[in-house]
Amino acid sequence: MKLVGKLLTYPILAVNWVISLLMVFSCYASLAAPVGKWPFASLSGLAFPYLFTANFLFLLFWTVFWRKGALLPLFTLIICMGPALNWWPVHPLAERHLTGDELTVVTYNTEGFGTDDNKDWSMDNPVLNYAVGLGADILLMQETSASMMNSVRKDRRFTDIYPYIASTGSPTGESCMSRYPIIHNERISFDKSGNSCLYLRILMPGGDTLAVYNCHLQSNMLNVNELEEYQKFIGNPKDTTHYKASKQVLKKLLASTSQRAGQAGMIAGRARSESARYLIVCGDFNDTQLSHSHRLFNRFMYDTYSRSGNGPGLTYHEHGLHYRIDHILCSRNMTPVHSRVDRTQKESDHYPVISRIRLE
Repeated sequence: MKLVGKLLTYPILAVNWVISLLMVFSCYASLAAPVGKWPFASLSGLAFPYLFTANFLFLLFWTVFWRKGALLPLFTLIICMGPALNWWPVHPLAERHLTGDELTVVTYNTEGFGTDDNKDWSMDNPVLNYAVGLGADILLMQETSASMMNSVRKDRRFTDIYPYIASTGSPTGESCMSRYPIIHNERISFDKSGNSCLYLRILMPGGDTLAVYNCHLQSNMLNVNELEEYQKFIGNPKDTTHYKASKQVLKKLLASTSQRAGQAGMIAGRARSESARYLIVCGDFNDTQLSHSHRLFNRFMYDTYSRSGNGPGLTYHEHGLHYRIDHILCSRNMTPVHSRVDRTQKESDHYPVISRIRLE
């Protein structure tokens, strides 16, 4: 029986070693820029929740059958605790610290106000009304219709709440609806991309200036057929008929993550030299909180959800892909008090992130 136990233990331990190494790689590989031969480093963060779960199950297994073996997954989980809490923050008492004088910021990819599904381009569009009803002081949206926003500017139902409105003017660009004066706005274009960033300066009560970068970083450009074929391949890897489609998906992901790294680097460079007293960078990053694009900002800013949210805060919810790819980051003279992801409206493929932030 001892021989049988050893024969089973060593292969299982070897698998645990492989999963532990992959987990550490998924946590820290994105510190390297995903350019050239290294875009996979940034994508590795997508595997983190699965690797974390596997290591936790190994911890339970070894605790029951061989306690010394539990040291490996335990040590791995300790090494990765920082990224783990970034991925799945725990702030159960955050809401108790709200005083009512915080700035409420919302970022929301509206997917063209969900018009692919509901076809409603009127001012009664459910996605538009839902976004306005979130109670933001500054509502920042991506994939908004220029014609819809032009109509919003003429409608008292919206301008009474948000007297200051700005947008990039492109058919599916970025927009801002603000309770506070927008004293400057401009579109920052990305080379070789239809994506962009709306840069704003907003005058806050008391005379301080808030700089806002409302970003929509490079999309993955995956179509529905490719995603369906990829899901079939993952569900049954032995069926090689779907392998080609899955390879195409990976190729697009690698190319787009490299583009996002360059775009994020450009915005981060501008944000670092920003002269405004307060700073917010937000939007649809198309990358998780463990990606290289996100880490560029995390070096000198706070991720509001990681600092004041609870749980994984998944913001993308279609095609079997569930990740937090929409983020709000603020300068370190601002304190995230409470953040959440609202899941009550499903007509867009994204959920909004709502953060209440205290200005120091």
